[in-house]
Amino acid sequence: MSKLNSLQKAKSLAVCTLIAASVANTTMAAPAFFDDFSGPVLSHSWQASLPAMRAADPDSGGSAAYLGAPNYAFQSLGSDSVLRLSNSMGPHQRVGWSTTDTFSGSFRYEVRFNTLNQSGNTSIDAFLEIGILDAADTSRYDILSPYGGNFSSSRRFAAGSSIDNSFNHTFFDYQNDTWYRMVLEGDPGQNLRASLLSDTGTELAAFNLGHTADAYTSGYRLFLSQALGNPFPGSSFPVDVAVDYAQLTLIPEPTSVALIVCGCGLFYLRRRRSA
Repeated sequence: MSKLNSLQKAKSLAVCTLIAASVANTTMAAPAFFDDFSGPVLSHSWQASLPAMRAADPDSGGSAAYLGAPNYAFQSLGSDSVLRLSNSMGPHQRVGWSTTDTFSGSFRYEVRFNTLNQSGNTSIDAFLEIGILDAADTSRYDILSPYGGNFSSSRRFAAGSSIDNSFNHTFFDYQNDTWYRMVLEGDPGQNLRASLLSDTGTELAAFNLGHTADAYTSGYRLFLSQALGNPFPGSSFPVDVAVDYAQLTLIPEPTSVALIVCGCGLFYLRRRRSA
């Protein structure tokens, strides 16, 4: 009998887990931010405001100074409308935007992009960066990017955080003219995870950061940028990428409905065991 009760309890807990996950998914909010870069003008949700920040790759050297908004154009790539970011800058420099709006809580920030032609002559280093900035203290940030070191011959995925004071990379040979998705995600109670996905959603490279979304007590702003590390002092080099969309989805905490359903399931199990 005790073995049967144990089996019933295991089944009940499994059902509760599925129900809680189902309820959480059905209550997930609509995207809190979405820009599909369809043009003809840039959304007012973006502003030319970024602090000096390190690039995500630990080999990039020191902090990159902010130059302002990037050069951009709205174009078509196949059937997709894209934001083409084509810029040239010197070592330890950055261009980009942050959002005018501030967000808070657990989240998933995803950007779909095409690598175009990455090479020493066309695009190197952090040709695309995404991340979040502390709304009250912009020296606190999380940042991730594909990174074409050694003039794009040493290709990597990199992620780092000034909060953790930790910057890391793993070698990943991303391909030219290929769609990828870059994601920074912080589920409730879980440390943030930075990942590079295939266009079908397969995780190709990833890092767990050392903190949760709760580290941003004043909220956070999204950013989208490009940067150079230190290829050669005194020289300018290109960065080039096509961005299809940027989307932020806020992830709610497990709802009271899910907890009530699980509680009822366990109560039912206890009633059966005592009957």
